[in-house]
Amino acid sequence: MSVPVIETKHLTKYFKTQKGTLHAVEDVNITINQGETIGVVGESGCGKTTLGRVITRLEEATKGEVYLEGREILKLRGKEKKKIYHDIQMVFQDPYSSLNPRLSVGDIIADPLLTMGKKMSKKERGEQVREIMEKVGLPSRYYNQYPHELDGGRRQRVGLARALALNPKFIVCDEPVSALDVSIQAQILNLLMDLQDEHKLTYMFVTHNLFVVKHISHNIMVMYMGQVVEYADKEELFAHPAHPYTKALLAAIPQPDLTNRGKEKELLKGEVSSPIEPKPGCRFAPRCPYASEKCREGAIPLKEIAPNHFCACTLHLS
Repeated sequence: MSVPVIETKHLTKYFKTQKGTLHAVEDVNITINQGETIGVVGESGCGKTTLGRVITRLEEATKGEVYLEGREILKLRGKEKKKIYHDIQMVFQDPYSSLNPRLSVGDIIADPLLTMGKKMSKKERGEQVREIMEKVGLPSRYYNQYPHELDGGRRQRVGLARALALNPKFIVCDEPVSALDVSIQAQILNLLMDLQDEHKLTYMFVTHNLFVVKHISHNIMVMYMGQVVEYADKEELFAHPAHPYTKALLAAIPQPDLTNRGKEKELLKGEVSSPIEPKPGCRFAPRCPYASEKCREGAIPLKEIAPNHFCACTLHLS
């Protein structure tokens, strides 16, 4: 059996604030195999971006473990830590602020090669950069242009090209299409999928758009206030959502079918509880129409309710 590209065990990230400890990511356990995409969905502030940043070590974990092809990487320091960026990269949400405005497109894409000390001549580096640009659909005429001269779609292609420069095995895509027009979104998504097929890339795709995550993902993980509340392959999750929060997310998707126009939608009520020093129990309970005292007694574990379908809800504990 092959070793997963990425595996996390009890991964947790807390932030200290003036009001107390903010529980951004708590006890996340995931496994991502080569060539697969895991979609991470949830409302803004649920911890999905922080999870990606902790896995890539842009943020240091409070506790837990991250394995890259079986090797624990959170304890690596110095040169050993630097080496992991050959295999792990990130594509950021904003295709403008994530690019250095003082560098040309060619220099931006070449920057990882220089930072990681790749031994090659300037000519060889330029040729490699142009090859990468061609892969992501950027004509070589943009080589000497600057980010402000490009539209959003081309800027995001530059960000993707930069991530591909070191031939990584795993890429965290942090809402890479949320700032783009719908037509451009489709182009970038299809590009990501084509590159995955060609290079056997493994993705974590962070988004709040369920249409997008269904299109690109193999498995989907739903997060709420730092915790995983449901996990399943995409077909199973859309066909048989189990957690009330997942059901609410799916119910919020606009339906073009006019026959459902008069159908009453299930709307979430109640206040979002604070992620700072959260109370024991289910964090969704204040908004859940099925909440009971049992939901507030203590931590609710993820339980496998069907093959490869996990849910953290008291409705499925019995």
